[in-house]
Amino acid sequence: MIKDRVKNDRATDLGVVRINNDAITTIASVAAMEIRGIYRMGGGLAKTIFETLFKKRGHGGVKIETKDSEVKLTVFIIVEYGVDIPKIADEVQEMVKRSVEKMTGLVLSEVDVVVEGVHSKTVL
Repeated sequence: MIKDRVKNDRATDLGVVRINNDAITTIASVAAMEIRGIYRMGGGLAKTIFETLFKKRGHGGVKIETKDSEVKLTVFIIVEYGVDIPKIADEVQEMVKRSVEKMTGLVLSEVDVVVEGVHSKTVL
């Protein structure tokens, strides 16, 4: 069963520390954008329409899923024209995994990258 929230509660002497999914997806999104050759985060038309209609803050092109104790992220990107897409995708996977794990203490089972498009400054 896929849940909406990562179960990442950590008890301390003073109480509980809980990391929200929005924080995790923001970390992943910022990490992906640090890679040279990424034009912007994706997410598709449905995401854009939903955010416009409901004035809801988006997930920054990152989808999070949990199953049992596994955490999987899917990162949606749009790359600049002319970049080496497989190389960029590998860099995004590594950067997102490293950043999320370092900042949250979570262990990611997967980081999938979906290249939704290519941005070109010239219009055909």
